[in-house]
Amino acid sequence: MAGNSAHVKRLLQTKQCQGGDLSEANLTQLNLSGVDLSGAKLMFANLHGTNLNSANLSGADMSFANLVAVELINADMRGVDGKGMNLLDAKLNNANLSGADLGFANFVNCNLQDANLCGADLDGANLIGAKLNNANLSGADIGGANLGHAELIAANLSNADLSDARLVGADLSDANLSGANLSCANLLNANLSGANLIGADISGANLANAKLDGAIGFYIESQGGSHRAEAHTPSNSYSPPPYVNFHAPSRYNTNASVLGLPHPGLP
Repeated sequence: MAGNSAHVKRLLQTKQCQGGDLSEANLTQLNLSGVDLSGAKLMFANLHGTNLNSANLSGADMSFANLVAVELINADMRGVDGKGMNLLDAKLNNANLSGADLGFANFVNCNLQDANLCGADLDGANLIGAKLNNANLSGADIGGANLGHAELIAANLSNADLSDARLVGADLSDANLSGANLSCANLLNANLSGANLIGADISGANLANAKLDGAIGFYIESQGGSHRAEAHTPSNSYSPPPYVNFHAPSRYNTNASVLGLPHPGLP
């Protein structure tokens, strides 16, 4: 077993190992619920299937750790260094990952419902099939991440950076995307019904076959190469189309008439 042997022993006996050196330690299938590992070094540690529910991991270095099928429900992971972590099939319901560095981490099929990822760095992360319903991702850096078929129902993505993100088939219904950067994002077949897109930057985004019925503030305008979703007040007789299909990038260089909306410059 790697890591500082005295620190590992203390962890197993007391569930207290603040600031301990557990790098490369084998801690698989253990019941460590409620453990205090704040500030600990867990680089390359093997925690496959371990119970870490309600654990305190704030400020820990967990880069490249193996956390496959781990349970981190209600865990405190604020400010964690989690670059390259493998969280395949992990449970992080209601976990606090605010301000965490999760660049290029693997969250495939991970459950992050109601999790707090405010201001987290998820640049390049793999979130295919992840459940992020009601999660707080406000101000998060999700640029270049893969969220294919992820569930983000009613998630808070306000002012998040989703530039170049892959959101093919993702469910963003009722999500808050106000002020978000969706430039060059791939939203093919995504569900954006009821989403708040006021002030969102959708320049160069692929919205082919995206579902947009009931989306708030959806209006494409080209001004100096910038495309943004702006607030508008539709008439009572207007019903937004359930799907908008842009077959070529050039179709983004258009005005509101494409969607049948009144141009803001006209009375």
